[in-house]
Amino acid sequence: MCGEKQTRRIALMAASTLLSMPLLAADNRDGQHISQLEKVMVSATRMDTDIDNVARPIAVVEKQEIQTLQAKSVAEVLRYQSNVTVAGGPRSGQQSINIRGLSDEKVLQVIDGVRQGFDSGHRPDYFLDPELLKSVEVVKGPVSSLWGSGAIGGVVSQQTIDAGDLLNLNQDIGGFVKTSYNNNNDQSTTSSGLAGRTDSIDWLLSGYYRDSNDSKLGNGDDLGNSATRDYGVLAKAEWQIDDAQSVGFNYRMAEVNGAVPNNGAAAVDTSNFVINRQQETSTFALEYGLNTDSPLLNSQAKVYWNTIEMAESRVTDGRFDETELDVFGVQLTNQSDLDGVTLLYGFDGYREEFNALRSGANRPLPPEAETDIWGAFLQANIDLNDAWRVELAGRYDDFATESKNLNIKRSENEFSPSAALVWQTTDWLELALRHDRAFRAPGSEELYTTGTHFCIGPPFGCNTFISNPNLKPEQAANTELLAKMRFANVFTNDELRINASVFKNKVDDFIEQIVTGPSFVPFPNAGTSTWQNVSKAELKGFEVAADYQLENLRLKLAYGQVRGEDDQTGRDLSNIPADTWTADLSYAFLNDQLTAGVRVIDAASQNKKPSTDNNDYDGYTVGDIYASWQPQAMENLKVGLTVNNITDKHYRRAFEELFEAGREVIVSVRYDF
Repeated sequence: MCGEKQTRRIALMAASTLLSMPLLAADNRDGQHISQLEKVMVSATRMDTDIDNVARPIAVVEKQEIQTLQAKSVAEVLRYQSNVTVAGGPRSGQQSINIRGLSDEKVLQVIDGVRQGFDSGHRPDYFLDPELLKSVEVVKGPVSSLWGSGAIGGVVSQQTIDAGDLLNLNQDIGGFVKTSYNNNNDQSTTSSGLAGRTDSIDWLLSGYYRDSNDSKLGNGDDLGNSATRDYGVLAKAEWQIDDAQSVGFNYRMAEVNGAVPNNGAAAVDTSNFVINRQQETSTFALEYGLNTDSPLLNSQAKVYWNTIEMAESRVTDGRFDETELDVFGVQLTNQSDLDGVTLLYGFDGYREEFNALRSGANRPLPPEAETDIWGAFLQANIDLNDAWRVELAGRYDDFATESKNLNIKRSENEFSPSAALVWQTTDWLELALRHDRAFRAPGSEELYTTGTHFCIGPPFGCNTFISNPNLKPEQAANTELLAKMRFANVFTNDELRINASVFKNKVDDFIEQIVTGPSFVPFPNAGTSTWQNVSKAELKGFEVAADYQLENLRLKLAYGQVRGEDDQTGRDLSNIPADTWTADLSYAFLNDQLTAGVRVIDAASQNKKPSTDNNDYDGYTVGDIYASWQPQAMENLKVGLTVNNITDKHYRRAFEELFEAGREVIVSVRYDF
């Protein structure tokens, strides 16, 4: 019955859209409207561009919406976007992002233009706190033609706040102080920022501190070992040397402390033991910009260093682990604008140095490894005439990795092409057909891990890791049809935007951990574990998102559907998100002093799953309300209220082991000066 309801909803929405198109197109001819949706600029495509000019499926969450969400993680910021779901359960430090059925290391993340990544066992890999966010952009589908390895599922680009976000046009110095409280886990958060401006230099210093207890689930139970204490700082400065040249500095540091399960996405048991974890991350970036009067020269050069350190000790016996990743990188890009042609080209290179210490007997032995990846890319946007344009792109990457402790080396190269044909059919409809290829190079842990995976005991002994330095890169080939519709004066002085896309992404050489054993023949043994290229997959689906504004009223409505199956056996894949509707309705009262709204997520039950998965993933509907008040008498003061899961529903997302947090009442007060 649930599937029939979803089908009727889709049909109704499609019919309504099709029936209204002639009227909408006719009304749009006069071009007069008052309620205009704001212009959105994006940078995830490596070129600062109006989102209306991007022929890719892309979603953006900006600062104002981030503030009303009051999310605990970057993943939660994106939970209302079509075909984008939160993975990793309710522990915010463990959450990551699933895009169209692909997640973890198959989705590349970028912060302020710098690649981020960390792949080690069940440890976290998203480290930026929402308190420092200005915007988040999601490019759905393969993007290796621009970003190289890792972007086979998409790219999550995160932008942090800068001085311009804290200063008015006539301010030389200013800032903010903010405090918030979440009643679900007694989470208190304090953040502040100070920014300044001179004739040639802008600077910013911002930080936050957070302390929380265990979260409560919808059934009233506590989620054990979900309490954390963390803090972080962000420092930025930009020196405008002259009209053409600038130098920028960016430093970010965060530390998280808490007693958490070894696998934060699962419940605590004898095999998922509790550890004390101290997690430290930092990033340093230095950027030089050259933007001359010549349309041929608009260049950026950037060097960066990322470091991630995790110190862990088992609570029961104090057994100590240490994991460290250092990444050193450089980026060089230039944009040239010719008559009807825009060229973006550049060079990326980075080195990863991975080191780990595992104490105690019968442990996994991660490698002491170095990985070098170097790539060059070119993207050309070509206007053929007023109605047609072509986008062509290609990137060549060379990667080599070495395990010093095993004295094993391997190297390989990949070429990632991309092509799109864009047709502006009318003033209100743009169609694009595109094809993108992408790859992900296997990580050093997948290639070189040895040692013990787990022990069963006599007579079997221990299951051991076998290194596999011959792993092939994962490959993706995505074909997609996109439609953008823009209407003015639909009923009166209003505006409506609709984005829709249909896609098919074929992913080959999936890398999975394969565990064999135990067995009795020819003698009892616990078997082995290794990473292998095991299957070919086909991911297909569609998504539609509508954004309507009438004066102070705004409505967003989106739907996403993904199907995934093994290309060889036809069996359903794991981790495919449920068919999901999202809605966001808001209204601004009292001359914009008060804004209130409601958000709803309606997910269908997920019955398409591997035959080995015996879990039931029921459908659910969860509603949130939010409000922000900025009194006219104290315009520098802003009070926010968010109530998540207002009905205190006990639910879990498809393919997750843990249930989600229950009702959360979050109150915040911010003062700008």
